[in-house]
Amino acid sequence: MSQCPVIDIAQREIWARRATTASIVIAATLIAIKAAGWFMTDSVSLLSSMIDSMLDVGTSVINFMAVRSAWRPADHDHRFGHGKAEPLAGLFQSAFMIGAAILVLAEAGSRLAEPQPIRFAVEGVWIMSISLVMTVGLVLLQRKAVRMSGSLAVDADSMHYTSDILSNLAVIVALVAGFSGLNWADPAIGGMVALFLLYSAVKVGRNSVSVLMDQELPESDSQRIIELTMKNASVIGIHRLRTRSSGVHRFAEIELIMDGGMLMRESHTICHQVMDSIRAEYPDLDITIHPEPPEDIHLDEFSGYTEDPEFWHTGRARKAGQDSIPASNGELATGR
Repeated sequence: MSQCPVIDIAQREIWARRATTASIVIAATLIAIKAAGWFMTDSVSLLSSMIDSMLDVGTSVINFMAVRSAWRPADHDHRFGHGKAEPLAGLFQSAFMIGAAILVLAEAGSRLAEPQPIRFAVEGVWIMSISLVMTVGLVLLQRKAVRMSGSLAVDADSMHYTSDILSNLAVIVALVAGFSGLNWADPAIGGMVALFLLYSAVKVGRNSVSVLMDQELPESDSQRIIELTMKNASVIGIHRLRTRSSGVHRFAEIELIMDGGMLMRESHTICHQVMDSIRAEYPDLDITIHPEPPEDIHLDEFSGYTEDPEFWHTGRARKAGQDSIPASNGELATGR
C-alpha cells in the first residue's frame, strides 16, 4: 500500500471513519434492494450478490469498530498502540467472504444441474443497475479515504467492493441472458462471481496475516531511511535496521554506529537529528534509535550499512575471530 499524504493524524482518522460509516449505510441499503430483486427473479446470481451485501454489513461494522480501536493512542496496557485491530478485522472479513463464496458455489452447482427460468428479469436489471451506481460511488469514496488515511481495513473493504462492481455487472449480464432464454447463464455467472469473491478473500487474508506477523516495510522505504540516516556526518554507519507495520502504525528500530569517545549529550543530539530527518518524510513512523561504538560490534553479527572503509580495519570493530572482512559495497547487508 502506498504511503499516505502528510496530513494531520486527526484528519486521517476522520477519513477512515467516514469511509467505514458510508460502507455500513450503503451495504444495508443494497441488502433491501437486492432482497426485493431476488424474491422477484429467483436468480442465483442475484442471490450471490445479496449474500455478499449481507456479509458486507457485518464486515463493515467490524471494520468501523476496528478503525475506532486502531486510532486510539497507546495506553498502559498497549504500549505500541492498537493498530493491529485493523488487520484482525481484515482477517475476519476474509473468513466471511470465503464462507459466502462456498455457499454460492453450492447453490450454483445445484442450479446448473437443473436450470430454471428467471422471472421479472427486466426489473432485476434495473435493481442491479441502481446497486452498481451506489457501489461505484462508495468505492470512489473509499479509495480517497485510503489515500488520505493509509487505513488497512478501509483498503480491504475497498478491494471487496471493487469486486462487487464486477459481480454486479456479471449479474446484469446473467439476467439479460435469462431474459433471452439462456437459463444456464444465471448459475454459471453466479459461480464465477463466487470464485472471484474467493480469490479476493484469500488476498485480503494474506495481507492481514502479513501485518499481524510484523512484516518489514517495503525495501524502498528501508533504503530511504538508510539514505536519510547517513546524511548525518557524525553517523559512521548502521549496525542494524528493523522495521514493521502494525495496521495504521509503523515502527523502525535503528542501531547507529557512532564514535565511542563522544559525550552522551552529543550522541543524544545526533540521534534526535536523525529522527527529525526521517520524520520529515515519514511523519507517522515511530522511531527508536540506539547508538553503538564500532569497538563493540562483532562483524559476524553485522547486518547493517556503512560507507566508512576504516570501519573494517583492525581496532575499529571486533572481528570475532575473522582475519579479513570484505569491504562494504554501500548496500544494506542481509544477516551476514
